[in-house]
Amino acid sequence: MLELKNIKLSFGNHIVLDNLNYNFQSGKIYGLVAPNGTGKSTLMNIILNNLKPQNGYIAYDNLQYKNEKTIVRLHKKICAFPDQSDLFPFMTGKDHLKLYANLWENNPESIEKIISTLKMESYVSRKVETYSLGMKQRLCFAMVVAANTPVMLLDEVMNGLDQQNVQLISQVLLDLRSQKKLIIMASHLLQNLQQYADQVLFLKDGKIIEDFNNKAETKQYLEFKSSVLLTDILNNVEVQTLPNKTSLVAIDNINQETFNQITNYLIKNNISFSVTKMSLENLLNKFYG
Repeated sequence: MLELKNIKLSFGNHIVLDNLNYNFQSGKIYGLVAPNGTGKSTLMNIILNNLKPQNGYIAYDNLQYKNEKTIVRLHKKICAFPDQSDLFPFMTGKDHLKLYANLWENNPESIEKIISTLKMESYVSRKVETYSLGMKQRLCFAMVVAANTPVMLLDEVMNGLDQQNVQLISQVLLDLRSQKKLIIMASHLLQNLQQYADQVLFLKDGKIIEDFNNKAETKQYLEFKSSVLLTDILNNVEVQTLPNKTSLVAIDNINQETFNQITNYLIKNNISFSVTKMSLENLLNKFYG
């Protein structure tokens, strides 16, 4: 378990993280969702000890960043997605994978399997200076896999990837989860995140404002464009109206007669509607507009 305890960080008068508390469990994928500049990358840097909070602490496996010995032990357990600018242009992709495997004392024999799984055979032996942005992004992800740490931090890992590679990495993420890895990732691809994340945390004003259980959420919603002509029907119905003028009605909260009245009106007036789970996009609109 990775524990955040009373984490507070501010820059001057600007509070980025405000007494944040959370327990991340192994064997789960956690998504971090928030507008840019609201603390996602800052939180990851605190977990890595690149930033030190003014208050609170990080703990994993009963270890905290207290001294050089515990710092080294924690760094052996946590690996973060590298920035493309951290890659060495004169080294090959395979050299980078060997480097990460050696730094985190993983078995180098696993590298060939990683290359095959991520379909990197055609370019992995070339120098990185010849790579496209998508190749570099895939290499950065492969480096984290090569480290094979129990905790993996992934900041916008899907950036610059086509749909085929997004799905490929998504499958690898599911495989890593089955190996009991703890994966924390920030992503703006909400539809993709909804496919594999167990929990999705929404951050605002330095706090977690929603801890969305993506796997357990089964409540169905009737989703349609708002209409003033529906006022009488919806008079005693709880309606969530999002900033994009979409209305959501929890089906569990209405009877069959009311459901039929609403849908008949929508059909009669040629207003499209759907029955769906609460999507991450809807939550994003709800919390941030």
